[in-house]
Amino acid sequence: MDDFAYENLGICYWNGTLGPFNVGVVGTGSMLQVMLDIIYNEAFREFLPEMCLAAISNAPQANPLPEDCETCPVYPTYREMLDAHPEINLVVEITGDRELAARLRQELPQSISLIDHRELIFLCGLHDMAVVKGNYMTSLDHQRTLIQSIIDEIREDIFLLDKSGNIQDVNRTVWQRAGVPRKELLGEPCWMAARLRDGSTFCNQLDPVCPFHKTLLSGRKEEAMVTRVNGSGLLQYYRLYAYPIFDMRGQMSHIMVMHRDITERTHREKFKQQQDKFAIIGEISTYLAHEIRNPLYAVGGFANALLRSPKLDSQEREKVQIIVEETKRLDKLLTNMLNFVRPSRGRGGTVDMVAVSRDAAELMGVGYGRQGYDIRVEADEHLPSVEGDADSLKQCLVNIVKNSIEAMPSGGDVVISLSMDGGELIARIKDQGKGMTETELDRAFNPFYSTKDEGNGLGLPLIKKIIEESGGSVTLASRPGQGTTVILRLQPAMDVDHPSDAESDPN
Repeated sequence: MDDFAYENLGICYWNGTLGPFNVGVVGTGSMLQVMLDIIYNEAFREFLPEMCLAAISNAPQANPLPEDCETCPVYPTYREMLDAHPEINLVVEITGDRELAARLRQELPQSISLIDHRELIFLCGLHDMAVVKGNYMTSLDHQRTLIQSIIDEIREDIFLLDKSGNIQDVNRTVWQRAGVPRKELLGEPCWMAARLRDGSTFCNQLDPVCPFHKTLLSGRKEEAMVTRVNGSGLLQYYRLYAYPIFDMRGQMSHIMVMHRDITERTHREKFKQQQDKFAIIGEISTYLAHEIRNPLYAVGGFANALLRSPKLDSQEREKVQIIVEETKRLDKLLTNMLNFVRPSRGRGGTVDMVAVSRDAAELMGVGYGRQGYDIRVEADEHLPSVEGDADSLKQCLVNIVKNSIEAMPSGGDVVISLSMDGGELIARIKDQGKGMTETELDRAFNPFYSTKDEGNGLGLPLIKKIIEESGGSVTLASRPGQGTTVILRLQPAMDVDHPSDAESDPN
């Protein structure tokens, strides 16, 4: 069956040449109420000729008449009714008596039409269909009004588009901002109505980055973030969403596109990040100046003095040399911490992550190996070098291993496993500690948040910054009682010449 269209009406549609019909009803009962509804209900006036109830006959006294026809003339027989009302041109028999219906068919002149009780069944069915349809339409109108009111109150721009990108409907926010009545926008391309907050044009064509295109192909919800410059030259951020709309056959018929202005939210997030960075600078500067650097200089000075002493044997000199080197590395770490909120200057080098991991494991094993801790490295063969700074990456591993050891006060294993995954080198540092709760995981990378009584909380945030500045990422996996795994994703070093190398080459 073809889809409904108003132009298909009229095939069986009353064309206005018949009527009016003066109706004489023979009999009473439930069907009489149906006939009264058909005659007097406005819903039927559009589709049926004008009808008027002239008289009723053959009405048993035991059956009271409906209120709508209490003033209608009533006759004992249909013959008396017809004699008294020569204007009757339609008789409706509802007694259910077949013999009476047969007599009516024989006796009625050609000028009077007859609908007997059998034919009336079809008219009753159509009546019920019309009543049900009317109830559905009333409910649908109510729901449509409610939904339209809700959509109109939404501050985001909402467009209902056909599959060509033309407007089928928009919410009030759209047409008020465009300064054009809703009806004038229907059928127009969506960019004719899309506006920025200040009324500037959002786009001058169906933007290729709009998720409309992806939804058209995928049949699924899609989204994208775009930036726009308003009439004052200020940058704005928008999140665009596209939702498929399906018809009763399950085929996509329309696409709803929503523009959400996230400029204010993005600005607040960036401003908050800057505030956090400035706060970190002040806290770190004060903490480092008074608590770390002065004793670190003293340690380094004494270690250098011992290194020059002729009384040290080779083993003692080797240990003092380690103290000197680690003191220098700590001093460099402090400098990196002070630059925590500053972007990196220049590029890092290439780092053999396997060698760095083994150095970190060996360093931590010197102090903790005899205390019940097994710190080991498991690495796949032929792993590439990664981009970054060797000392910084080593410090990241040392800090992570130290956290793992502190989470296992009774001893345990810490495994640093290295492998390739999807073009990235993955370093997983796994312990058997107490694990982390959801709250601790959520706050793990927040500066100055720490679960330690005397901790400053800067470990993981600094690790995250160092790894991200090398082009990598850091994630945590943990459950209470099941240990913690820190996952470092690092970028392999590419076999290409760096511009600075070429510029410094004298040849």
